[in-house]
This record gives sequence, C-alpha cells and structure tokens, in this order.
Amino acid sequence: MIFEKKKIQIETLGEYLREVRGNLQLSLEEVAKKTNIKPAFLKGLEQGDFSVLPPNVYVLGFLKQLAKFYNIEAGALVDQYKKERNIQQQVENNHNRPKTWLGAKLGKLVITPKYMSVSLGLMFVVITVVYIIWQVLSINKTPNLEIFEPQNNQVVLGTFVEISGQTDPGMHVTINGQDIFVDNQGKFKNQLGISAGPKDLQITAKNKFDKAITKTISIVGQDKPTPTVVPKDAPLKLKLEFSADVNIMFSADDSTAQTGSFHTGEVKLLTAQQKIILSTSNAGATKATLNGQVIGALGKANEKLDNIPFYSSSN
Repeated sequence: MIFEKKKIQIETLGEYLREVRGNLQLSLEEVAKKTNIKPAFLKGLEQGDFSVLPPNVYVLGFLKQLAKFYNIEAGALVDQYKKERNIQQQVENNHNRPKTWLGAKLGKLVITPKYMSVSLGLMFVVITVVYIIWQVLSINKTPNLEIFEPQNNQVVLGTFVEISGQTDPGMHVTINGQDIFVDNQGKFKNQLGISAGPKDLQITAKNKFDKAITKTISIVGQDKPTPTVVPKDAPLKLKLEFSADVNIMFSADDSTAQTGSFHTGEVKLLTAQQKIILSTSNAGATKATLNGQVIGALGKANEKLDNIPFYSSSN
C-alpha cells in the first residue's frame, strides 16, 4: 500500500497520530507489529502521556519509524514532540516547587497552543471593551472648571478685569462667548474690558464631545478712587471696614505713621485736619467711607496698595 506524503495540520502530537492511524484504518496492535514499537509506547504518544515513554533518544527513534511507516514528515513529529515535552517538563518543575495558594491554582493549568490562542483572544476582547468604556465615560464626563479670579461679587477698580482659572487640558474655554487661550496644563488667563456698574462674566469650558460646564461670576465695575476733597476747614473722617484679615499703615496730617492689624467685621475710624495717607495689605477687603461718602473697596482682592491719599480742600 503506497500513500502520498503530505502535511497535515497538527494541533497536538497525539491528535495527529490518532488521525493518521485512523485514516489508514489500522489498530495500535497492527502498527506495533509493523514498527516493532510496544503498544504501550504508541498509546502514550497518542494520549500525550509522555511519562510512560523511555528516554528521549528512544522516543525520537519511535517517531522517525512512525513517520516512515505512515509516509509523513518526521521533522514535524519531532518538533511537535519537543514542544509538548518542554511544556510538560515546565509543569512538572512548577509542581515540585513550594506553592502559594495562587501558585497552586496556576500550577494546575496546562499551557498548550490552543490555550494560548484562547487567552490572547480573550485579552483582545477585554482591551477592546475597556477602551469602549473609557470613550463612553469621556463623552459623558463634565469638564472641571475652577475660577481663581475675580471672586464673585468683587468690586473691580478701573476699566479692565483680569480673569484666570484652571480646566482640563484640551478644553475649549470662552468668556462671554469670546475664545481664550488654554495652555497644555489647562490654565487660562485673560483681560476683559468693563465699564462702571454690575456685570456678569460667563466662563464656559467644553470638551470635544460638546460636554460643557459654565460658571457665572458677578462683579461690580468702579472707577479708580481719586484724592477726595472735602469742604474747607472740615475735619477728615475716614471709616474703614474690613471683610478679611488686613494689615494697614496710616498717618494723619504730619503725625508719625502707625500700623494696625484687623480681622473680618472690624471697623477703624481715622480722623485728620488736612490729609490721611493709607496703605493696606488687602485693598479688596478694605472698604472706605469718607465723611459719609461711600467709596467702597479700595482695590482687588489681595491687592496691596501703598500711600493712598485723602485730602481736604485746604491742602
């Protein structure tokens, strides 16, 4: 009987040998008689039980005999046997090592080509699912937005207000509909012209999926204070009210400068005949009233101002 030599797809050595023998319609006993290989060794090869086989030098000879008898490639059989034998030896070595609970569980696994293919497929599915979940969360996530200045209800002196804050990197930020630059850390800073009176600032941060957050800051624009003139010969009375911890320095007329520290809610009354010179560590938290005329906050929050003059008309 002559068979054409051909390659057959191998999954395991045992499956391959059983398939070839089955195609030839031969029993183990018949193959054993033709090849002089013991049936127990043939059975061990077909079942993948290499523990019943003699040393490798004999097994390799068996495989070459079988390849010649079956008219198949010996190299494919030898290579597959070596691969599977190495895997079994690794498993046996792991069994001989002291095992933790996890090691004992993993030691029961037999790594085969089929197992590796399934594992890689599952890993790809898991990575794909995680990526999709991350994309969905990115779409639904509202951007972060923090405004550093101005503070809500702050009195702003002058014709410009400085706006600064922080959002997530890559966000699109607008102030009252005007685009502003955001650096690669998500920080932004811009100046906006204002007029006297109340004004609302709408700061919006939006991501590429149009998920947006908007914060509204109310401010009150006020012209910068100018030296105040009071009626001739009338004494100066400067009332200071503090909305935070403030350090001040002041002098009345030609007297020596004095200092003082004040806390939230405290009030200080200064009097003079011709002039008062005032310095404050926090102009935004220092509210002034001169001879009954409300001036308001002397500047921006945490702004330090030096030598603010208040005069009478006789000066």
